[in-house]
Amino acid sequence: MRKFLLLIFTIFVITVFCHTEKATAETLNMLVTAYCPCEKCCGESSDGRTSKNDDAYICDGVAADPKAIPYRTKLKIPGAGIKEVDDTGGAMRQSWRKKGIYHIDLRFSNHQDALNWGRQQLDVEILK
Repeated sequence: MRKFLLLIFTIFVITVFCHTEKATAETLNMLVTAYCPCEKCCGESSDGRTSKNDDAYICDGVAADPKAIPYRTKLKIPGAGIKEVDDTGGAMRQSWRKKGIYHIDLRFSNHQDALNWGRQQLDVEILK
């Protein structure tokens, strides 16, 4: 019986301490702006697609500089929920490359909702 209990304890210790991966997240303060797939926000060449060729009218994504926050990274944004980086834009690239500022652009389905969001400095969680 004693050997059996020792075996169970050993398996438990190995399982808990050697084979578990901890889900980690990093929180960064970011400038969070907003856009929609309209011509006012995206220019004359707006085609309803993100830079990763996702449907821009499905509003589950954000734009970022992929050198600062890689494509397909999931972000937990206060007031917006979990979104995925699937687009980029000149303002996000300039903010990062010239000023070192993390800047994401939250996508909305219409222009008024994007305007209502405005510009916010938020602590955004980068999910891993």
